[in-house]
Amino acid sequence: MTSKVNDERIQEVVERYFGYVMFSHAWQGNEPSFQEVNVVKSVWNLSDTPLNEKLRNFCREVRRRGHNWAWSDTCCIDKSTSSTLNQSLTSMYKWYADSAVTFVFLAGVTHPSKPGDLTHSLWMTRAWTLQELLAPKVVFFYDSEWKPYLNDTGDNHKESPEIMQELADAIKIPHGTITTFSPDDLAIREKLRLASTRNATYVEDVAYSLIGIFKSDIRPHYGEGADALGHLLEEIVTRFGEVTVLAWTGKSSSYNSCLPASISVY
Repeated sequence: MTSKVNDERIQEVVERYFGYVMFSHAWQGNEPSFQEVNVVKSVWNLSDTPLNEKLRNFCREVRRRGHNWAWSDTCCIDKSTSSTLNQSLTSMYKWYADSAVTFVFLAGVTHPSKPGDLTHSLWMTRAWTLQELLAPKVVFFYDSEWKPYLNDTGDNHKESPEIMQELADAIKIPHGTITTFSPDDLAIREKLRLASTRNATYVEDVAYSLIGIFKSDIRPHYGEGADALGHLLEEIVTRFGEVTVLAWTGKSSSYNSCLPASISVY
């Protein structure tokens, strides 16, 4: 005798088991690398340094919340291989979007946190963290002691009216857009405005961090410097006919004098 297969139940169990947690944070220096973790075979075998402990605390929280898989940009990408690095950069938005949950660690937000700490944090100024805010469906924010931001113990901080309103007021888009963002939700000029206040350690990352948000096909190539932004803006004008990209004042790009040298002009 056979019983009817419950496809929805099977999918639920599989997704629960294989659902992975993404780590979002502002880099603080010599974070543990792929090679360092590979040598010792486990994050638990890394030396006792504050940044290694940050990674271990992330893993502890992943397990505490019942998940089996964790991913961190510090040690889960072999950055010594350009092909692997480039594929990771172009896939990053999708990885965050498909995650079961993303944990955001706010190292500079002391415990207990208070309203406004999130939007004044270093995390809010970094280029890569824009997509790490917008892409995931489920997000948890943590203060420096790995306690929930504003002591909000709900199932998803994207469902917290207080936290979402704080973010919406800071970046000036509707909180509903933050909650259910897709790359087609905002006008191109609006997305450029969101990116204009953010900074990156490597100048190329100003453009590479926007590949997913703009559904761009540009190929990362570290060493091209500010030309990376030129490539992105040129593609936007060519693919979408978005001539408002050409409306700016300031210093011209060495890549193309019709384009700005910095995204901050938007």
